[in-house]
Amino acid sequence: MTFFHFVNCIALAYAPYFIIYKYSGLSEYSSLWKLGQAAIGYLLTQLAKLLLLATFFPASDPSEGFAFVSELLKSSADIVDIVGLHLIIGYFMTGKSEVRFMTAGVGWAFANSIASRIVLFWVGARGTAFSWRYIQSAIDSSSDLAFWIAVACLSWLAGRENARRVRTYFLLIVAVFHTFIFQILSVYCGVGGWMMVVFRVVYSILLGFGAIAAYSQVGQVQMKRD
Repeated sequence: MTFFHFVNCIALAYAPYFIIYKYSGLSEYSSLWKLGQAAIGYLLTQLAKLLLLATFFPASDPSEGFAFVSELLKSSADIVDIVGLHLIIGYFMTGKSEVRFMTAGVGWAFANSIASRIVLFWVGARGTAFSWRYIQSAIDSSSDLAFWIAVACLSWLAGRENARRVRTYFLLIVAVFHTFIFQILSVYCGVGGWMMVVFRVVYSILLGFGAIAAYSQVGQVQMKRD
Protein backbone atom coordinates (compact mmCIF):
# COMPACT_ATOMS: atom_id res chain seq x y z
CA MET A 1 0.00 0.00 0.00
CA THR A 2 2.83 2.39 0.84
CA PHE A 3 4.39 1.72 -2.56
CA PHE A 4 1.17 2.79 -4.29
CA HIS A 5 1.16 5.95 -2.19
CA PHE A 6 4.70 6.62 -3.40
CA VAL A 7 3.64 6.03 -7.02
CA ASN A 8 0.65 8.34 -6.62
CA CYS A 9 2.87 11.11 -5.24
CA ILE A 10 5.35 10.69 -8.10
CA ALA A 11 2.56 10.77 -10.69
CA LEU A 12 0.93 13.83 -9.14
CA ALA A 13 4.27 15.65 -8.94
CA TYR A 14 5.76 14.80 -12.35
CA ALA A 15 2.91 13.94 -14.72
CA PRO A 16 2.32 17.66 -15.46
CA TYR A 17 5.93 17.93 -16.68
CA PHE A 18 5.39 15.11 -19.16
CA ILE A 19 2.06 16.58 -20.29
CA ILE A 20 3.58 20.03 -20.85
CA TYR A 21 6.54 18.58 -22.75
CA LYS A 22 4.42 16.24 -24.87
CA TYR A 23 1.44 18.41 -25.73
CA SER A 24 2.77 21.98 -25.69
CA GLY A 25 4.95 21.45 -28.74
CA LEU A 26 8.26 21.24 -26.86
CA SER A 27 8.74 17.65 -27.96
CA GLU A 28 8.66 18.83 -31.59
CA TYR A 29 10.81 21.97 -31.29
CA SER A 30 13.14 21.18 -28.41
CA SER A 31 15.13 18.08 -27.52
CA LEU A 32 15.53 16.43 -24.15
CA TRP A 33 19.16 17.57 -24.20
CA LYS A 34 17.97 21.19 -24.08
CA LEU A 35 15.93 20.37 -20.99
CA GLY A 36 19.03 18.71 -19.59
CA GLN A 37 21.05 21.87 -20.21
CA ALA A 38 18.48 23.87 -18.25
CA ALA A 39 18.66 21.30 -15.44
CA ILE A 40 22.47 21.51 -15.38
CA GLY A 41 22.20 25.29 -15.32
CA TYR A 42 19.89 25.00 -12.32
CA LEU A 43 22.40 22.85 -10.42
CA LEU A 44 25.29 25.22 -11.15
CA THR A 45 23.17 28.22 -10.19
CA GLN A 46 22.17 26.63 -6.88
CA LEU A 47 25.83 25.93 -6.12
CA ALA A 48 26.66 29.59 -6.77
CA LYS A 49 23.72 30.67 -4.60
CA LEU A 50 24.83 28.41 -1.74
CA LEU A 51 28.32 29.90 -1.88
CA LEU A 52 26.81 33.39 -1.88
CA LEU A 53 24.59 32.63 1.12
CA ALA A 54 27.40 30.98 3.05
CA THR A 55 29.73 33.91 2.41
CA PHE A 56 27.51 36.95 2.92
CA PHE A 57 24.45 35.69 4.80
CA PRO A 58 25.48 33.51 7.77
CA ALA A 59 22.79 31.40 9.40
CA SER A 60 20.81 33.13 12.14
CA ASP A 61 20.22 31.70 15.59
CA PRO A 62 16.89 29.76 15.62
CA SER A 63 16.37 30.66 19.28
CA GLU A 64 16.02 34.33 18.30
CA GLY A 65 12.90 33.60 16.27
CA PHE A 66 12.13 34.93 12.81
CA ALA A 67 14.75 37.50 11.80
CA PHE A 68 12.86 39.74 9.38
CA VAL A 69 15.79 41.66 7.88
CA SER A 70 18.06 38.63 7.74
CA GLU A 71 15.49 36.47 5.95
CA LEU A 72 14.68 39.32 3.55
CA LEU A 73 18.35 39.62 2.60
CA LYS A 74 18.67 35.85 2.20
CA SER A 75 15.62 35.79 -0.05
CA SER A 76 17.20 38.47 -2.25
CA ALA A 77 19.85 35.89 -3.20
CA ASP A 78 17.19 34.27 -5.39
CA ILE A 79 18.01 36.92 -7.97
CA VAL A 80 20.78 34.50 -8.95
CA ASP A 81 18.04 32.24 -10.33
CA ILE A 82 16.84 35.07 -12.58
CA VAL A 83 20.36 35.69 -13.85
CA GLY A 84 20.90 31.96 -14.44
CA LEU A 85 17.67 31.60 -16.40
CA HIS A 86 18.43 34.69 -18.45
CA LEU A 87 21.88 33.34 -19.41
CA ILE A 88 20.49 29.90 -20.28
CA ILE A 89 17.74 31.33 -22.48
CA GLY A 90 20.09 33.79 -24.15
CA TYR A 91 23.11 31.56 -24.78
CA PHE A 92 22.03 27.92 -24.71
CA MET A 93 18.50 27.89 -26.15
CA THR A 94 17.65 28.25 -29.82
CA GLY A 95 14.46 28.72 -31.78
CA LYS A 96 11.38 30.83 -31.22
CA SER A 97 11.16 32.85 -28.04
CA GLU A 98 8.29 30.88 -26.51
CA VAL A 99 10.12 27.61 -27.12
CA ARG A 100 13.29 28.95 -25.53
CA PHE A 101 11.79 30.15 -22.27
CA MET A 102 9.35 27.21 -22.07
CA THR A 103 12.25 24.77 -22.42
CA ALA A 104 14.33 26.61 -19.84
CA GLY A 105 11.37 26.88 -17.44
CA VAL A 106 10.36 23.22 -17.68
CA GLY A 107 13.94 21.94 -17.33
CA TRP A 108 14.62 24.30 -14.43
CA ALA A 109 11.40 23.38 -12.60
CA PHE A 110 12.01 19.65 -13.10
CA ALA A 111 15.54 19.89 -11.70
CA ASN A 112 14.24 21.93 -8.75
CA SER A 113 11.55 19.34 -8.00
CA ILE A 114 13.95 16.41 -8.28
CA ALA A 115 16.51 18.09 -6.02
CA SER A 116 14.02 19.10 -3.33
CA ARG A 117 11.39 16.32 -3.37
CA ILE A 118 12.51 12.98 -4.81
CA VAL A 119 14.35 11.93 -1.63
CA LEU A 120 11.39 13.09 0.46
CA PHE A 121 9.03 10.94 -1.60
CA TRP A 122 11.33 7.91 -1.55
CA VAL A 123 11.96 8.03 2.18
CA GLY A 124 8.69 9.48 3.45
CA ALA A 125 5.93 8.42 1.05
CA ARG A 126 7.05 4.78 1.33
CA GLY A 127 6.77 4.90 5.12
CA THR A 128 4.28 2.90 7.09
CA ALA A 129 2.24 5.94 8.20
CA PHE A 130 0.17 7.84 5.64
CA SER A 131 0.62 11.61 5.63
CA TRP A 132 -1.00 14.33 3.55
CA ARG A 133 2.35 16.12 3.64
CA TYR A 134 3.58 14.23 0.59
CA ILE A 135 0.42 14.90 -1.42
CA GLN A 136 0.81 18.58 -0.60
CA SER A 137 4.46 18.50 -1.69
CA ALA A 138 3.44 16.83 -4.98
CA ILE A 139 0.89 19.59 -5.65
CA ASP A 140 3.56 22.17 -4.83
CA SER A 141 5.74 20.55 -7.49
CA SER A 142 3.03 21.16 -10.09
CA SER A 143 2.55 24.78 -9.01
CA ASP A 144 6.32 25.28 -9.17
CA LEU A 145 6.17 24.25 -12.84
CA ALA A 146 3.86 27.17 -13.62
CA PHE A 147 5.95 29.45 -11.42
CA TRP A 148 9.29 28.74 -13.10
CA ILE A 149 7.88 28.93 -16.62
CA ALA A 150 6.52 32.37 -15.73
CA VAL A 151 9.88 33.40 -14.24
CA ALA A 152 11.69 32.14 -17.36
CA CYS A 153 9.35 34.22 -19.54
CA LEU A 154 9.90 37.32 -17.40
CA SER A 155 13.67 36.88 -17.34
CA TRP A 156 13.63 36.73 -21.14
CA LEU A 157 11.39 39.80 -21.34
CA ALA A 158 13.76 41.73 -19.07
CA GLY A 159 16.28 41.84 -21.89
CA ARG A 160 13.81 42.98 -24.55
CA GLU A 161 13.77 46.63 -25.55
CA ASN A 162 10.11 46.51 -26.60
CA ALA A 163 8.92 45.05 -23.28
CA ARG A 164 7.10 46.98 -20.56
CA ARG A 165 10.11 46.86 -18.29
CA VAL A 166 8.52 48.47 -15.25
CA ARG A 167 5.84 45.76 -15.12
CA THR A 168 8.37 43.04 -15.95
CA TYR A 169 10.77 44.13 -13.21
CA PHE A 170 7.93 44.38 -10.69
CA LEU A 171 6.84 40.81 -11.45
CA LEU A 172 10.45 39.64 -11.23
CA ILE A 173 10.78 41.24 -7.78
CA VAL A 174 7.59 39.48 -6.71
CA ALA A 175 9.07 36.21 -7.97
CA VAL A 176 12.45 36.75 -6.30
CA PHE A 177 10.90 37.29 -2.87
CA HIS A 178 8.33 34.48 -3.10
CA THR A 179 10.04 32.43 -0.38
CA PHE A 180 10.10 35.42 1.95
CA ILE A 181 6.40 36.09 1.30
CA PHE A 182 5.57 32.48 2.17
CA GLN A 183 7.62 32.78 5.36
CA ILE A 184 5.74 35.93 6.36
CA LEU A 185 2.42 34.17 5.85
CA SER A 186 3.58 31.19 7.87
CA VAL A 187 5.13 33.10 10.78
CA TYR A 188 2.83 36.10 11.17
CA CYS A 189 -0.44 34.85 9.69
CA GLY A 190 -0.28 31.21 10.76
CA VAL A 191 -0.85 29.96 7.20
CA GLY A 192 0.15 26.34 6.76
CA GLY A 193 -0.95 22.95 5.49
CA TRP A 194 -3.55 23.02 2.76
CA MET A 195 -4.03 26.78 3.02
CA MET A 196 -0.37 27.29 2.14
CA VAL A 197 -0.71 24.86 -0.79
CA VAL A 198 -3.70 26.83 -2.09
CA PHE A 199 -1.84 30.11 -1.68
CA ARG A 200 1.21 28.79 -3.54
CA VAL A 201 -0.99 27.57 -6.41
CA VAL A 202 -2.84 30.91 -6.64
CA TYR A 203 0.48 32.78 -6.40
CA SER A 204 1.93 30.80 -9.32
CA ILE A 205 -1.22 31.22 -11.42
CA LEU A 206 -1.32 34.99 -10.89
CA LEU A 207 2.37 35.32 -11.74
CA GLY A 208 1.74 33.22 -14.84
CA PHE A 209 -1.10 35.49 -15.96
CA GLY A 210 1.16 38.50 -15.39
CA ALA A 211 3.88 36.93 -17.54
CA ILE A 212 1.36 36.12 -20.30
CA ALA A 213 0.08 39.72 -20.27
CA ALA A 214 3.63 41.09 -20.46
CA TYR A 215 4.56 38.69 -23.26
CA SER A 216 1.43 39.50 -25.28
CA GLN A 217 2.23 43.21 -25.10
CA VAL A 218 5.65 42.54 -26.61
CA GLY A 219 3.93 40.90 -29.57
CA GLN A 220 1.56 43.84 -29.98
CA VAL A 221 4.40 46.36 -29.93
CA GLN A 222 6.32 44.31 -32.51
CA MET A 223 3.26 44.16 -34.79
CA LYS A 224 2.82 47.95 -34.59
CA ARG A 225 6.47 48.48 -35.54
CA ASP A 226 6.14 46.13 -38.49
